[in-house]
Parts: sequence; structure tokens; C-alpha cells
Amino acid sequence: MNDMPLEITNFFLAMQAGPSGQAQLGELFADNAEYSEPFSGQDGPHRGREAILAAFAASRTDDFDDAVINLGAVEVSGSTITVKWTCYSKAIPGGSGSGTNVFVLQNGKIISLKTTLDLG
Repeated sequence: MNDMPLEITNFFLAMQAGPSGQAQLGELFADNAEYSEPFSGQDGPHRGREAILAAFAASRTDDFDDAVINLGAVEVSGSTITVKWTCYSKAIPGGSGSGTNVFVLQNGKIISLKTTLDLG
């Protein structure tokens, strides 16, 4: 297992913090970052920090404020960081879900995030 960069650790801490972590999330993304995710049903990625923050805000419910995120395998390859995770929350059907986040960092900011869910 490779050491996870501080920016990625802070991402997961901000996600788990709920609405109070929104400002910290914003600080982690570059102005021109892109975020692809399976939650909203949007075909293409969210482009730009404001669009990314809006996507995170839209996907949150009060039920998700109890979320606990456990991190699994971390792989660091240059500026690309891949993190497996499991999230536990009453907002998730069945109480838990898992997936993978692939981050790309540049100059200490997230410039790309692709989230996929484990299905099956």
C-alpha cells in the first residue's frame, strides 16, 4: 500500500464531515477540475470547481450526514491516486456501498476525479 497524499486524505475527511466540509472540499479542487460520477445521471463530467461543489451538494441528503467512509487499497502512480472505499450510511440502499475514486493531482490540487461504484 502506498502513502496517500494529504490532499486525498483531506478529500475523504471533508466528504465525511457532511455540509460543514463543503468549504474544505472547494479548496481541494483546481478551478478547471473535472468530476465524473454515477450518482446524478449526468452523461459528461462536471467541469469547474463550482459545478463540482454543486454536484456534491445535490447528492447529499440529511440521511447521508451519518456517513462513515472506510478506505481500502491505495495505489499511487505519479500524479494519479486510486483509492478503494466503502461507505456506510442509512442514505444508501442496504446501508453500504463501495467503489473506487481515481484522482489526478497537479500543483497540490485535484484536477480530475472519477468515481465508480462496485456493482454486482
